[in-house]
Amino acid sequence: MSLLETAGLECRFGPKVAVKGLDLALEAGDLVGLIGPDGAGKTTTFRMLVGLQAHTGGRLHRGVDLSRIGYVPQAFSLAPELTVEENLRLQAGLFGLASPEPRIRKLLASVDLERFRDRASGALSGGMKQKLALCAALLTEPRLLLLDEPTTGVDPVSRREFWALLHEVHDEGVAILFSTPYMDEAEYAHRMLLMHEGRVLAEGDLASFRRSLPGLVFRLVSRRRREVQQALLALDPLDLFAEGEVLRVRFPEQDPGPVQARLAAIEGVEQVRRSEPSLEDAFLHVLAEAGGPRG
Repeated sequence: MSLLETAGLECRFGPKVAVKGLDLALEAGDLVGLIGPDGAGKTTTFRMLVGLQAHTGGRLHRGVDLSRIGYVPQAFSLAPELTVEENLRLQAGLFGLASPEPRIRKLLASVDLERFRDRASGALSGGMKQKLALCAALLTEPRLLLLDEPTTGVDPVSRREFWALLHEVHDEGVAILFSTPYMDEAEYAHRMLLMHEGRVLAEGDLASFRRSLPGLVFRLVSRRRREVQQALLALDPLDLFAEGEVLRVRFPEQDPGPVQARLAAIEGVEQVRRSEPSLEDAFLHVLAEAGGPRG
């Protein structure tokens, strides 16, 4: 039996459809990412899954009790005026846990927060707050952990540390569903659902997305990005993605030689090489196929 399963799940706010036709099944051992930009419907999905938001259509079935589902919301939701330890004791009491002290000590030690147990939670850094929120979600020894953009606004070092902790939790047998707008973070997932404007546009793993992406991808470096970008658009690429001085562009051709020579000849291009398709490339392709904006 699935830990959690939805079929055609929908959430409407008046005429606005926040989530439409969501089909999702989470099994023991899963590590699944819900990937999409702000406004894609990720937070509404999580709120429905944990019972904080009523669904207005479709079916939602939980194969485990809600107490065995840990939830880390996007915004820090623990009491900022309480200390780290007081917050965990409060959470333990809300769940009716008997003798929670050994569990609290173990969790704090696992995330290197034991020395901050007497610090007010509101005075913690962003990364430490997320570690504390994770401890609170793990108090009941859940079988399923739901994390809504758990590292948004967290510095890169804390992000890496947080993900190291999540991998340990997953290795202990806890299934995980997380959401993120970060494509590099999304690649931690064994299975991904690409979401846009309330709908899941595609589902698979990174390898399957790469295999299904037609054409050739090239990476260009230029300090004259705007001029080069206009020149690339004139060549009618399938996709174009820009970040700083780097442009990633995809063309339908199958022979890389002539394309690479044409790109190298563009004035302002300092470096060009063929690149393995990234998750950004796959997402842009899926979005374009669904009729959304191109990069």
